[in-house]
Amino acid sequence: MQQMQQQYPGEKAVYLDYRQDLTVEVKGDSVQVLARHHYDMLHLAPQSVAYAPDQVYSSYFNRLQKLEARTLLPANNDYKTVKVTDFKNKFEMRPGVFFDDVRSTSFSYPAVVPGARTVADYTTRHPDGRFLVPFNFASYVPVRHAELTITAPRTVKISAKLFQVPTGKVSFSKQEKGSTVIYRWVADNLPAVPRDENAPESDYYVPHVVYYLEEAVIGGQPRKLLGGISELYTLYSGFIANLDKKEDPALHRVVDSLMVGAKTEQERVQRVYYWVQDHVRYIAFENGLRGFIPNDAGQVYAKRYGDCKDMANLTHQMLRLAGVKSYLTWIGTRDLPYHYAELATPGVDNHMITAYESKSGEYVFLDATSKYTPFGMPSWMIQGKDALLSLDAKNCKVVSVPVMPKERNVVVDVSQVALDGTTGLRGSGQLALDGYPKVRQSYALDGLDKTQESKTIKNLLERGNNKFFVDTYSVQNLDARDKSLTIDYEYRLQDYVQRLDDEIYVNLNLDQSYGTDRIDVAKRRLSRFSDYNHTTRTRTEFEIPAGYDIEHLPENVQTQDAVLGFSIRYERQGNKIVQEKELYMDCLLLEPAQFAQWNTVVDKLGAAYRDVLILKKKKA
Repeated sequence: MQQMQQQYPGEKAVYLDYRQDLTVEVKGDSVQVLARHHYDMLHLAPQSVAYAPDQVYSSYFNRLQKLEARTLLPANNDYKTVKVTDFKNKFEMRPGVFFDDVRSTSFSYPAVVPGARTVADYTTRHPDGRFLVPFNFASYVPVRHAELTITAPRTVKISAKLFQVPTGKVSFSKQEKGSTVIYRWVADNLPAVPRDENAPESDYYVPHVVYYLEEAVIGGQPRKLLGGISELYTLYSGFIANLDKKEDPALHRVVDSLMVGAKTEQERVQRVYYWVQDHVRYIAFENGLRGFIPNDAGQVYAKRYGDCKDMANLTHQMLRLAGVKSYLTWIGTRDLPYHYAELATPGVDNHMITAYESKSGEYVFLDATSKYTPFGMPSWMIQGKDALLSLDAKNCKVVSVPVMPKERNVVVDVSQVALDGTTGLRGSGQLALDGYPKVRQSYALDGLDKTQESKTIKNLLERGNNKFFVDTYSVQNLDARDKSLTIDYEYRLQDYVQRLDDEIYVNLNLDQSYGTDRIDVAKRRLSRFSDYNHTTRTRTEFEIPAGYDIEHLPENVQTQDAVLGFSIRYERQGNKIVQEKELYMDCLLLEPAQFAQWNTVVDKLGAAYRDVLILKKKKA
């Protein structure tokens, strides 16, 4: 223990052994995998008692067969074993998922103290070897030794790819032994996985290996399983081959009614897309292969709810009935860092949509699960990702989803402001949101009662300080996807204006977004993830109070950078001071190499925010 404390100073625990041993078996017409897991943690500090609770997950694709867990307590140069006897099983329901066949078996290690070891051994069976889970070499505590071993028949070809692994950190060996081949990946002395706010999902930075069955001899015949886009599509096309063998008359009537008066193909597509968004409730349902196979469109129409696959197929079939060609499309959300060209397995994607080719080589991505996303925009979570389009039973195509430019996601705030009493301000204006800011705010306002809505609006409009009060507001175009979401408002702001003798100090930067958003380059180790690029434009018209004149007008300033930029301009117009401000963020994933340039802009922005308007009382 003392050696581990010296090797990993300040750590609460360390995995001495972090191991998986897989055995590949050809059974009948399938390739199955038996996975043995072994995890041995040494506890180094009293706080490691937080690691006593543990759980193991299983599902249709990885069925738990055996589980043993124990605490090893130091005793006379040996260990005393205290077994875990209480295991609790339940379905693991994630937020937003109606049904998920993932089950968790939870337990707690007894008597966890410094010097104790907690050990878990369990076995899972994968009935279909095409659906395997990557192996992570690192964990939330340091790992002294991590190892993945795969033993397979010579008739089965295993392939693998490493991700986020530093050069030379993982060693690989392949040993042929009789009728089997043993593949082994080993890593030693890996630090604990970093934790930073607003970081991307762990696959972006945790060292891991994705392994997959490329080929196998089944029933005496060689069969390609995975390894390329064509093999992956062979798997996927089987999931949709038997859909919608019979046309649903009720669905046909709905489509016919939607097409009345539609003058263009684009209008027909838009009407179908918006109908599905408005009338079908998204409910995630994941149960074995049902997590990959959509329901027939008529069934989804009758129930008026479904998961992403169901909504994609309904959209696809409705467009077919409307005489428009579209494509069922598999895609991975931005939670996954992979591209089909580098890896073509079911782990590359986790979502399904419909794609429509508006003109040759140009696609509109229809994700009806995103209720408020307008026609012509992909949902924010698939920007920049690969999309796998089903062209026909045997052919597919990979295309890229565009990243929406900052000019498409715009917030505009125009307000008129005047002094209110001695130290307050009162103002009125209109806030308009387009693109993803509108989508996000529409979700935030969806279904709220008046009390909840007023709190949400106050949080959205709040500026200056926490003594901000919204007196009146009205919301327009919440459900109109092709129009700006607008909020007309009147507000009061108390204890904001400062006075000294015959001078008044007013900071017209009522909203100071990003002004203190410096990144601590000495502490932060992970990239920073953003949902979308955006631009904010603010026009503030301040009424010069009677009897006062301008003593100091803040300087105009601007800084343009690839990831962040701003401009602030002041101008006197009659009895008003008009501030025009534009701020943009243009980086979905800010890498550590960009932190310094980010901070440079933030520092300049913060300085600009501190420059205040000074008014001086006129001499009699």
